[in-house]
Amino acid sequence: MDRKAILLIELVDRAKKQLDLLCYAESTKHRYIGKWKQFLVYAQQQNQLYFSKEIGEAFLKDCYGIQTGSKLSANQVFKARAVDLLDGILQHGCFPRCRQKPGIPAPQQFLVILEKYKKLQFEKGISRKTVLGKKIILVRFLNYLDIQGIADIRSLTSYEILSYLHTLKEYRSNSKSGIMFALRDFLLFLYSKEYVREPLNDLFHTIFTNKLERLPSYYSADEMNAILCQVDRDSEFGRRDYLVLLSAIQLGLRAGDIRQLKLENIKLDRNTIELIQQKTNNLLQLPLTEEFKYALADYMKNSRPKVDDPHIFVRHRAPFQPFAENNSFYHVINKHMTMADIALNNRKHGLHSMRHSIASCLLQGSTPYPVIAGILGHKSTSTTKFYLRIDIQQLRTVALEAPDGK
Repeated sequence: MDRKAILLIELVDRAKKQLDLLCYAESTKHRYIGKWKQFLVYAQQQNQLYFSKEIGEAFLKDCYGIQTGSKLSANQVFKARAVDLLDGILQHGCFPRCRQKPGIPAPQQFLVILEKYKKLQFEKGISRKTVLGKKIILVRFLNYLDIQGIADIRSLTSYEILSYLHTLKEYRSNSKSGIMFALRDFLLFLYSKEYVREPLNDLFHTIFTNKLERLPSYYSADEMNAILCQVDRDSEFGRRDYLVLLSAIQLGLRAGDIRQLKLENIKLDRNTIELIQQKTNNLLQLPLTEEFKYALADYMKNSRPKVDDPHIFVRHRAPFQPFAENNSFYHVINKHMTMADIALNNRKHGLHSMRHSIASCLLQGSTPYPVIAGILGHKSTSTTKFYLRIDIQQLRTVALEAPDGK
């Protein structure tokens, strides 16, 4: 049966079952069901038997004054969410994620070209994360062109491109070079597909980048231990946060790999954690520590929502689903760093800084580079040598004494 042809009353019934399946609180279920009853009455008055986004938007506008694309109050968000849930059931058979703050869209006149570029990137096998990163850069560029009055990409010239680069003068060289690489690739696409007459990508013949411009941010073993000690492991969220932090501080996992961690990755018979890394697509095998094992058991038994999902970490509010792909657990580590009263001293303090911290501790223990590369899941030791610059103790042993008076 075509999903679009499901009767609205049947769609509401399926949505009610989904509320039960995802363990929504009784009070929340009661609120949603109340809104759906009002929607059914409204649709009947409009002689509409089937659900559509149009009838949903009309219901929100006529009954609650909610306009599409307008800023909503918390109460309005819930009402709009009630309609979104029905649309999710119709389109995908499940509830959509909670409404996220929308990003800045590309100007309308450039949407088709941008989508074609994205499609080509995926066809080349470029990872979704990389493609989305490029898209963010290009949307900013295209919005700049829109402000400059460029209505057709065919009228793009070197003047607009060089003018845009001038707006990046305050960026760090590493960030600026990343933007330029993305722009060059996009301009090459435009020329190869004959959207522009000149190879504007030649403006970026050479892109200078300095990956060593800034030292990696890292924290001492005492600081990392202080972060862990601040976690309330007797609370529901504390057990989850502790396991997230252990995954980063002890295992050095990236945020994306922590989000995607599943019970099948825990090999109790071999005392290992084994997973395919999102960034490199390579197998990573790490020893399963006793502390991680006990923290996992405590979380699974006493905190994790009882839902049938293979991911270890799920949202603790309905719908109980895995975390969104853009969630970096920044709030988790930032909260406990603040509680531990750790002085940042201009250091980055996201979860990724824990990987640098592990490298620092291993370097201080004279751990060989191949071993560190294996722990961090690097493709080669050349990437690991990036961390040599934070091994201050070893650098001091080879430092030259400054001449007197200099």
